[in-house]
Amino acid sequence: MTCFINAAGAWCNGEVAYLAWKANRIDGCLGYMITRVHETGQDAGQRRILPTWIAFTDQSNPQWLAQDASVWPVQSFEWRDLTLRRSRDQATVRPINFRVHYEIVPVGTAGPGRTPVPPSATAPFKDAEGKPRYDGTPRPLFTIGTPFVTAPIDVTHDYGAVRATFTNGILSTQNLLQQLRSAAKAHGEPAAPPNTTKGLLAVLKQEIIDPKSDIRAFLTADVLSFVRQLLDRQMNEGGELFLALYELHDPELISLLVEAVKGGKVHLILSTAGSTNPNARGTAKDERQPVVWDTENNDARAALHKAASASIQDRMFNNSTPIGHDKFAVYVKNGVPTAVMTGSTNWTETGLCTQSNNSIIIEDGGLAKFYLDFWHRLQADAQPKRVPLSVPTAKGKIVGAAPNHAIQGQELRRANMRPFGPVTLADQVSKTEVWFSPNTQATKKTDQSPMPGDLNDVYTLMDHAKQAILFLTFMPGESGKQNIIGEAAKLAKLRPELLVAGAISDPSAMPNFVRPVKGQPKPKVKIPPPSVWWPDGEDSRIAMIRATAISTPVGDLHPELLSAGHAIIHDKIIVIDPMDKDGCAVITGSHNLGYKASYDNDENLLIIRGNQALALCYAVHVIDIYQHYLMRAKQEDEERKALLAGKTPKPPSLNHGFLTTTDSWQDRFFTKQPPTILSYFLQDAAGAAPQAPPRIAAAKAKRGAKKTSSRANARTGRSKPARRVR
Repeated sequence: MTCFINAAGAWCNGEVAYLAWKANRIDGCLGYMITRVHETGQDAGQRRILPTWIAFTDQSNPQWLAQDASVWPVQSFEWRDLTLRRSRDQATVRPINFRVHYEIVPVGTAGPGRTPVPPSATAPFKDAEGKPRYDGTPRPLFTIGTPFVTAPIDVTHDYGAVRATFTNGILSTQNLLQQLRSAAKAHGEPAAPPNTTKGLLAVLKQEIIDPKSDIRAFLTADVLSFVRQLLDRQMNEGGELFLALYELHDPELISLLVEAVKGGKVHLILSTAGSTNPNARGTAKDERQPVVWDTENNDARAALHKAASASIQDRMFNNSTPIGHDKFAVYVKNGVPTAVMTGSTNWTETGLCTQSNNSIIIEDGGLAKFYLDFWHRLQADAQPKRVPLSVPTAKGKIVGAAPNHAIQGQELRRANMRPFGPVTLADQVSKTEVWFSPNTQATKKTDQSPMPGDLNDVYTLMDHAKQAILFLTFMPGESGKQNIIGEAAKLAKLRPELLVAGAISDPSAMPNFVRPVKGQPKPKVKIPPPSVWWPDGEDSRIAMIRATAISTPVGDLHPELLSAGHAIIHDKIIVIDPMDKDGCAVITGSHNLGYKASYDNDENLLIIRGNQALALCYAVHVIDIYQHYLMRAKQEDEERKALLAGKTPKPPSLNHGFLTTTDSWQDRFFTKQPPTILSYFLQDAAGAAPQAPPRIAAAKAKRGAKKTSSRANARTGRSKPARRVR
């Protein structure tokens, strides 16, 4: 028989796999059936048709029960395997480190040479009581040709000398709604009314602080084990650990730290986090109470000082300008720095569970020393002593610290005015470089501020991207000004052949966000802020989307939670040319990727070049977040456009699936399109994810002779000579 798929591939980030395939248009094709085949690990030899939840338009899945792609096929040429590690309907986790491949085959209506798709044990039409599991008549499907077998992928956290992982902290999912409703029932709480999220946020907040909660374990994925890995290592091996943290609020991590500092070998710089204004709106100026700072870290700080005050340094920025935004740890054994952990994950229950975040660990003495030296510079950068403050209010006492005018000193800033590295890691392909902040002489960003050196390097990499820039960001700045969103938008417009795809958390960070003019009357109807951005109008490809949730029922989909706090996407990630073995780069760390972070904050910005396996891992994470929010952002954008036109948004149709009952679903894939994630990943038609970098002999990377002068140029602004890629 003929295989109708021309090429296919699979790529993985240790949690989720991204699949893409290429085929010609097939008459009578109703989609694709995908089977995961386990080659190694505890499930070796097992085959699993990937689960699906979206029914055909003449069917309905009101209980959101999984079938699989033998019943509801994939009507696309790309897919994400969300159940690679973690079940979506129970709290089972497949241990890391195994190998799989995928079989992809078109299915559709009956025809010559087509064989019926056999019944699947994982997709019964009726439940144990004989009741249908979905509404509507089952549709018989037939395989069209033979499956395409992808190259195998390794499901791992190890990418040469680098280890990385990500949270599952997307709240706007139908699956989480089911889990929270079950948890509410187990708690004896009243069920949330249909088609609402009423009461579910409270349930979520209970679950994410419970170390035994299956929901907490599902959402945090393996990030919790990464965050505590160096801490556990110190306690087991007896080395020393140096941490610089911004937010510390997770009960489990606080307990671990309190015990760890008692030994005198865990040293923590803990910055201010959280503030509360006790004054009601309209309070007269002479009656106002001071803002209370450090309200989020107050209890953890008190517990740590009680346990071992000598091991804790308070770094108090109790004002609205700087923040101590780091979240890194350095492990030192026998007096020698050996490993560093960084990323975007704050040590809070929301950072672990309700935001998208990443954590990365690198075993390298040279890089670890750069971070340890920075830790000591922070320690030496004297700041005002913390002054406790308690303000009574009608709602109770607010406890924290008094305001101050703290700012980082010039000695720290001068020391940070250069990159540290490059360091070639033990895998001999990963070349790392790190910037620390603040790294400017000026202590506050203005609209006229020159580009800081770290972002000059980042923009250089972006400007020299050959084919793709993928990113995730929280809030680097407003409307794309003085941050990487604006640079990405500029490149998307100037270079239509370049794939630019990113997801943004804060509405005001979108390139097309316009702040309302003060004094203008508010619209009678609340209009959502922009949720999508096109580089060249609506005929071009959507390049940037904002994190959104389904807010009104549509089809079989119910309203979802969006956040459990301010941040939704909290990653600070840029991936450049992940399919380019030599030119790929990953940018991560705590830096929010805007001028403010470089001018005002304690930060670290890590650049890793040449590790393609790591670049593809981070790319899959970006794709997972981007594609999850894409449909939701489009739906909200339709509502926004209707409201701006003075129209009432069209009521969505309910109680049906979205899969078309004809082969017309293919049509949109065969029209001329700008670069897409799908076309980018299939450009070589090979489809195999590379193994982790080999340990091969290689000369250390040499820095360009013009580096010093280019840094000087970067201080006063960007110029073409200052742009370079190593």
